[in-house]
Amino acid sequence: MENMVYEPSPGIAAGVPFASNRKGEKKPNEPGRRNRALILRVAAKAFARNGFAATTLSEVAQLSGLPKANVNYYFQSKENLYRQVLDSVAQRYLDAFSQLRPENPPLEALERLIRAKFKIIRTRPWAAKVFVAEMMHGARHLPREHAVRLQQEVNQGIGCLQQWIDNGQLAAVDARHLLISLWSTTQAYANFGAHLASDAHKGKATDLDNAVASITRLVLRGVLPA
Repeated sequence: MENMVYEPSPGIAAGVPFASNRKGEKKPNEPGRRNRALILRVAAKAFARNGFAATTLSEVAQLSGLPKANVNYYFQSKENLYRQVLDSVAQRYLDAFSQLRPENPPLEALERLIRAKFKIIRTRPWAAKVFVAEMMHGARHLPREHAVRLQQEVNQGIGCLQQWIDNGQLAAVDARHLLISLWSTTQAYANFGAHLASDAHKGKATDLDNAVASITRLVLRGVLPA
């Protein structure tokens, strides 16, 4: 989180919509959409395990059970496929950060942020790992306007936390470190959650609720005003 510092490109405004540049991308029919979704899922897993450089389109095609020609048809290049994996979760991260607004009750907003993060990790675990690894390495493959939007949400979130602290709605802690703690605590589940959860509970809604309740209780006990 501390490394998320970007210089906006000239002409990029705060309200730039989050949408990937897909000018050359094919618009698939229904079977095509299913194939595209499958390719994105297996590509996310490959990128998360091997990294960008070590992953090949041939490997992605093999994992998907589809011809390599299909992967090339829908995504044209490994770089574009990687960007689409990032796109598949980036808006969800923006939505999670958007819970931190001064007009929202702070405790409810923090709980919703934690729940939103867990939902990303539960529904798109491999893409979440790819996204975080990309951010930690300077977001070199994330379109700059998207990186700017994320940085703006981070800064706005810190400002919101600071306002709640100044108003006495939260304890006097460092707002920046509080946000880092929220991010890192929940993100640990993307890296270790599959090993921490038993096979009997993996993927169940009750397990998600238990995780959200546990982390929320731990975090909020440290930030509730005296």
